[in-house]
Amino acid sequence: MKRRTFLKTLGLGAGAFVAHSFLSPRRALAAADHSFVFCYFRGGWDTLLSLDPRDPNVFTEARREETRIELGWDQLPAAYPRTIIQPSGSNIEFGPVMGAMAPHYEKLCVVRGMSMDTVAHEVGRRYFITGQTPRGSSAAGSAVPTRIVAQQGDHSPFPNLVMGAETYNDGLPAYASGLTVNSVTDLVTSLTVGPGAPPPAVRERLAAFRDGKHLCDPLGADRRGLLTRLGDSQIKARELVESGLSSKFSFGSQNDPEIAALRTRYGIQNIDGVPAQAAAAFQALKYELTQVITIDATANLDTHDANWATDQPDNQAEGWGALAQLITDLEAEPDPSRGGTLLDHTTILCFSEFSRTPLLNNRGGRDHHLATSCLLAGANVPGNRVVGATSDVGMTPMPIDPNTGAVAETGTIVSPTLVIASLMQATGYDVTALRTDGLPCLMA
Repeated sequence: MKRRTFLKTLGLGAGAFVAHSFLSPRRALAAADHSFVFCYFRGGWDTLLSLDPRDPNVFTEARREETRIELGWDQLPAAYPRTIIQPSGSNIEFGPVMGAMAPHYEKLCVVRGMSMDTVAHEVGRRYFITGQTPRGSSAAGSAVPTRIVAQQGDHSPFPNLVMGAETYNDGLPAYASGLTVNSVTDLVTSLTVGPGAPPPAVRERLAAFRDGKHLCDPLGADRRGLLTRLGDSQIKARELVESGLSSKFSFGSQNDPEIAALRTRYGIQNIDGVPAQAAAAFQALKYELTQVITIDATANLDTHDANWATDQPDNQAEGWGALAQLITDLEAEPDPSRGGTLLDHTTILCFSEFSRTPLLNNRGGRDHHLATSCLLAGANVPGNRVVGATSDVGMTPMPIDPNTGAVAETGTIVSPTLVIASLMQATGYDVTALRTDGLPCLMA
C-alpha cells in the first residue's frame, strides 16, 4: 500500500509527517539543542566569482597562459563589480557575486582548495551530502543531517526537513530520515488537509474513536511499543494539520503582517524560488519545527556555454543574497528556549558538487573542476577565517597544516569528509562512522 493511501485510511491529511518516527523509539542524545542549515548550490559553482577569487589586476588576460586562470569578469552584467570585495577588517576576499554576504565576514569561515576527486554531478553531490566517498555513483552511508538527527533524538515536528535535495538513511532510526519536499508549495500542501481527506465531521468521529479505544493485547502486539508509537504518530500528524503551521510558510498570503514582512525582506516573488526556501528555513527554526533543514540554494549552475556570464553570477548572487538575509534574521531573532539568538545555536554549511574550470572553454563557458570551496557560518565556526587555498597556477588544491589552516608543503589535502567531521565534532557529535577526526582549524 502506498504511504499516502495508508495515511488516508488513518483519517489524516498530513500524511508525510506520520511515518517518519513511529518505527523507532525516540532518544535524547548529545547536542540536541543545536540546529543546522545545509545549503546546496546545485550544478557546480564558479568559485572565482565567489569563494576563491583572484585579483584582476594580477590575473590579467595577458597572463592567462602563464597562470591558467581566466577571470572573465569583464563579461559579467554591469551590476557586478570587476574587483574583489573585502570589507575593512575582513580576512576573507569575496568574489563579485557575494556583495550581500561580505558584511557577515565575522561569522564566516571559507574553506578553499578542497579536492572532490570527481567531476560527476551525482558523485560530487552525494559525497558532500553523506561525507563519504560514494560507491561508484551510489551514496555510501547516511546523509549528514540524518546522522545528526539520529544522535540528537526526535524532538520537533519534522526533525530532518529536506527541500529540493537528496537524503539517505543507511541503518539509522526511522525518525532521523529526511522528510523530503520539492518546494515550499509541497511543504504547505503537506501541512494542509488536502483533497480526498475525510471531511471535518468524519475526522472528529475518528478522533473520538481513537481517544476511546485501548490498544489490543498490550502485552503481546505492543510489547515493543510499535502500536503505542503508531498511535502517538497519528495524533502528532493530526495536531500538525490542525495547528495551522502551514500559515508559517504561506508566503503568498496577503493578510498576515509577519508573512508580508518576510516577503519584503527576502524579496519573495515566487513561493517556490530560492528566497522562499531561505525564508522557510528561518520560519522552521524560529518556531522550532525542525532540527536540521536542507535547502536548494540556487538555480542550476551547470554553465558549460556562454550562459556562464549571466547564469552563474545571477544564480549565485540570488542564493548568497537569500542566505545573507537568513543569517541577518537568525542573528536578530532571540531564542527564548536556549538563550541568546537563533544564530548562536545554528551552524550553516554551503556546498556544491565541485567548481568550474579556471579557464573558459571554446564555447564561452566553464567545465567541471576537481578543486572546490565551501563555506561555514554561525555557531562553533571560526569566524573571519580562510582555511586552505588553491594554487595560483591552474587552481589545484594545496595541502594545509590541520591546526592552522595555512598552506603547508607536507600538510593535509582538505576533503568533504574532513569538513563534515569538523562540523560535527565542533558541535559535539560522534564521527566514528566517518573514520576520521575533524581539522582543528575548522573548529571553534
